[in-house]
Amino acid sequence: MKVIKSNGEVEEFKAEKLINSLIRVGASTDEAFEIANIIENNIKDLTPTRKIYRLAKELLRRMEHTYAMRYSLKKAMMRLGPSGYPFEKFFAKVMQAYGYKTQTNIVEKGFCINHEIDILAFKQNKVVSVECKYHSTSTRASDAKVAMYVLSRFRDLENTLKTKYKKERFEGWLVTNTRLTVDAKRFAHCYNFKVISWRYPEDGGLEKMIETKKLYPITVLIGIKINLLKKLLDNGIVLVQDFLLTDDSLLFRMGFSTKKIKELKRQAYALTPT
Repeated sequence: MKVIKSNGEVEEFKAEKLINSLIRVGASTDEAFEIANIIENNIKDLTPTRKIYRLAKELLRRMEHTYAMRYSLKKAMMRLGPSGYPFEKFFAKVMQAYGYKTQTNIVEKGFCINHEIDILAFKQNKVVSVECKYHSTSTRASDAKVAMYVLSRFRDLENTLKTKYKKERFEGWLVTNTRLTVDAKRFAHCYNFKVISWRYPEDGGLEKMIETKKLYPITVLIGIKINLLKKLLDNGIVLVQDFLLTDDSLLFRMGFSTKKIKELKRQAYALTPT
């Protein structure tokens, strides 16, 4: 049986791939096999993968609410928009959880020109310039042209940043919430700068960095209206942990009801148990 991917490509339905994705979000092996079996018996040839995703999410929700929220992580990343700024704030907090001090949305002088830097990060003897590429749909990818562009920026910034901040090492990172093309990965590897995307690199992709430290975006919570979500993001509340630390009085002023605050905090505590 074949399925249609979101980019229009057709590929074989692989139950093992589905099972592994279910186990990653917390389902037991037995639960994952059960869901995969139900889905396989309820889809036809050339079923869109988005339908399989919806079926899997609904079955996960019936078993355990937090499974379904974790399973929707990729789509939650797409909701960190419409501008790229919330994604920059989000990834800066991810870097902080991994021991970096960060600044966002700043301008630094390079050797030739000034540059707007999405994230400038510091750890021990190194300074890191991070270029974030946010996409609102999973079909969009950062290609080789993007990789070439950011390399030129990294090269123009390297010596001036090391000198200004008195650091021995400089690193340039390209980070995206979707994927990188094969050529973009090849180019980055050839010129030795770090790239992070969904499921890449295999041992440290974006989803791995999030799940390891439970750094879930606020958009993973179920039931936040778009206008209220915008207010949260505008106030720098981009992580589920941020929501838990936000005083209820501020949430009231944003327009959240007492009932909705309790419901969302219940979801948040379930995702980030202490």
